Amino acid sequence: MKLRKGRYAKWQGRDYELASYQRIYYLTTDDPSLADEGFRPQEGRPGRYIREVSVKELEDAYEIIPYTVYKSHRFTIEGETRDGKLVMVTSDPYVRNDVEVKPYGRHEFIIEVSPDEVDVAEERRGILGFSSQTSVYQKYLK
Repeated sequence: MKLRKGRYAKWQGRDYELASYQRIYYLTTDDPSLADEGFRPQEGRPGRYIREVSVKELEDAYEIIPYTVYKSHRFTIEGETRDGKLVMVTSDPYVRNDVEVKPYGRHEFIIEVSPDEVDVAEERRGILGFSSQTSVYQKYLK
């Protein structure tokens, strides 16, 4: 599993990243073989392909928020560093008692850990009028 974060949609049985601009929705992919399905190269993003889609065509739409429980504290996973560590943030003030974290913004704390140290869960929240599925735990794989 690759770390997923952001908005996604299911269209014709497959999941795609979902983008929007001025209330127009686009499916995005790195797969060039989908040109027959109406995907075209995205300007300014070599290797990315987009397809305009209406909400009525979608089977599901949701936002993914990756998170983990690390040393008994819940962290949202914000991304990855260049060397492959996960960047994790929490607003739990008690985390400082158990984990060596750094201050991050106002009332938040940040830490970087190896993906081998955690199991990643995806919280899915329905968007565009769709309902969400339950959270899914998956081991992080590159």
